[in-house]
Amino acid sequence: MNDASSQDPEQQSMPPLGADHPSVARILRRWRQLSGGRHTRDPDRKTLVACSGGADSVALAIALAQIPSSCVLAHIQHDMRTPEQAEHDRAYVEALAKRLGVDCAFGIAAVSEEPGNLEANAREARYQELARIADEHACPYIATGHHADDQLETLLMHLMRGSGTRGMSGMRPATPLGNKTLLRPLLEIPRNEIETMLRELDIAWCHDQTNDDPAYVRNRIRQDLLPLLRRLDPEIARHASQWSQDLVAMQEVMDERVEATLMEPCTITDSQWRWPRELLQAHPDIMLGYLPGLYCLRVLDNEGADRITRRAIDSWIRSVKSDSNNPTEHRIGPIVAHIRAHEVRFTPAESSELST
Repeated sequence: MNDASSQDPEQQSMPPLGADHPSVARILRRWRQLSGGRHTRDPDRKTLVACSGGADSVALAIALAQIPSSCVLAHIQHDMRTPEQAEHDRAYVEALAKRLGVDCAFGIAAVSEEPGNLEANAREARYQELARIADEHACPYIATGHHADDQLETLLMHLMRGSGTRGMSGMRPATPLGNKTLLRPLLEIPRNEIETMLRELDIAWCHDQTNDDPAYVRNRIRQDLLPLLRRLDPEIARHASQWSQDLVAMQEVMDERVEATLMEPCTITDSQWRWPRELLQAHPDIMLGYLPGLYCLRVLDNEGADRITRRAIDSWIRSVKSDSNNPTEHRIGPIVAHIRAHEVRFTPAESSELST
């Protein structure tokens, strides 16, 4: 918890929180851009704000609460923390919602006993709860507090994993989440600007102690690598955000080409995608490298995308382009690629008998 966060929000003197604050106005402007633009009325932008009590989500809640009836706060409790810590943050968010004059809802994500990657399981459970709460409150949008430093951490993690251009484009400012749209209005704003805004408004925030656990790669990047990068370039997070935007624009151009040349000839049956092998052999490796990520996005709702590695993609492409006609299967994260003499097929890994 920061130096002021031992106090409840209701116990602190509440300054006027109008949209005249530069950072608040910037967040609101970006939220409107992502939720329909200038032709959409604010009442039609009702947004569920995922609020952990951390600085980023508190700043997002304060900004969106400036517009009457524009937001509902949602706090998801995980069983990865002590009951005392979880209850403290829940109480904080409940008090913050009351102070801002907005509704608040709660959900539970119990994942500590589930097999597999704990962080991935927690993320999936959190988004499931957020989607459920958004349905209950008729919110077409869900907003999270991911900021420019989060984007930098994500890009570095993807770089370490050997991700392709899709992964290296990082988090998108707006992405589908079931029948909702997930928004990240703070993605261009560095963490220090968010914390400065809250200090200027005399607003405290909570500190999630799991963010200090060096068992998680993201935390080691945050604690060890980012301070060094900031010393070399204080604007590194902002530059990473700009880089991500450029890569997204480049990827959109590539997506159009892949759609026209590789997806139109693709035969899609339920969750299976099929191509003539000769078609894939005739196109550059970089275009083939887009297909696993595209399949993961469209068929699996991006579940398991963080398990797709460059090594797996390269191995699959080499087999597709080889002269061998022997049947082979390749595991690409959550996908199985089946290669035959004249056909290449994608299926979800769980529907295949192929073991990992």
